Amino acid sequence: MADKNLKKIALFGLFGVNNIGNEATLAATVQAIKARFSFANLIIVSEPPNAASGLGEFRTQMPHDVMPVARCVQWIRFYWLREGCRGFLQLLTEPLRWLRTRRLARGIDLLLIAGTGIADDFYQGPFDVPHHLKRWCSAVRANGGSVKFLSIGAGPVDHPLSIRWFREAMNMADYRSYRERSSHKFAMDIGIHAENDAVLPDMVFSLPVTDPELLRPVQWPPRTIGIGVMGYLGWNVNREAGERIYAGYIEKLRLLVGELIRRGHAVRLVVGTRGADQRPVTDLLAMPEFQAAVAAGSLVASPMKSYLDVLADIAKTDLLIATRFHNVLFALLLERPVVSIEYAAKNTDLMVEMGLGRYCHSIETFDPVTVLAQFDELKQLPEAPLRVVRERLGQYREALEFQYDMLVTRK
Repeated sequence: MADKNLKKIALFGLFGVNNIGNEATLAATVQAIKARFSFANLIIVSEPPNAASGLGEFRTQMPHDVMPVARCVQWIRFYWLREGCRGFLQLLTEPLRWLRTRRLARGIDLLLIAGTGIADDFYQGPFDVPHHLKRWCSAVRANGGSVKFLSIGAGPVDHPLSIRWFREAMNMADYRSYRERSSHKFAMDIGIHAENDAVLPDMVFSLPVTDPELLRPVQWPPRTIGIGVMGYLGWNVNREAGERIYAGYIEKLRLLVGELIRRGHAVRLVVGTRGADQRPVTDLLAMPEFQAAVAAGSLVASPMKSYLDVLADIAKTDLLIATRFHNVLFALLLERPVVSIEYAAKNTDLMVEMGLGRYCHSIETFDPVTVLAQFDELKQLPEAPLRVVRERLGQYREALEFQYDMLVTRK
């Protein structure tokens, strides 16, 4: 039974950055909360503050940073100097920033940090989410509210200030769980009191899958292959190095796509964000060697504005070769075999859990010939290797429902 003392629930996250996986996490969390807290006032704390303007569930929207200073230093040309000045100004104004945050947080009974890779520093510095998260957790606790981290992704993090602020934020929590073992290990490694914390499935596994189109069984051997692309420029490297990494990645995708088409497969390009991932889609579709396939409809890229669009597109495939974590997860949710070409350990952790651990490759070192050999190996199986996946999906839903019932519904 829901605790009716929880009248204001705030969700902190990165929901305004075009990341489709994060938006699926938000949708799953909102559905679970509404089922248990129909009387609650839901608040979103995100950047930009109108990140969830299309979701009527949120009566109030607040920014991570109630006193942004970045615009004051935008004129500085050099990135390192600009970020240094921004950090100085943010620390200088932190007392006022904290008081404003505490005022906004007044009356919040529960601050939820639900899912997503919230505790890493992929393309963000210490004065972004790490600093803001610590401030919001502190403000809510100072006002007598509760803080809970549910099935989050954590690490890697390089900057010592980011590590410090993530550690302080997470150690303020009344409850923490992690979506993979590598995240739990990272939390332990940076000094979070995580010995008794749980490792539980990603929140997106609680999304209901009821649309008949999403329930289409795979054809086997597979005929339509999804390629989940990513506008990957390395993990926090300089632009020149990032462009070299991207060029190598797109060349390997070109070889994969070309060979799959040559073998008679239809190929669908799938994205994980509405922004950066459009670049590899555009680059692949523009290659002269693929123009006949594009014209014939054997190489397709559909517009994807929401996680529902991505789910619908993956449902049209029989097997997915994917990079983004939530593309891998969506495919498994829809009972599609996956080959993972990953940029972080979270993919491997999930694939191992699903009995597909041997089909994992690093985005920066993978060999298209090896991936194609594994694809051929999978095709030779009498049926799609989904027995473990189906078992896990039932277990995951049960575990997440238990977490919602035992933790989200009481302070």
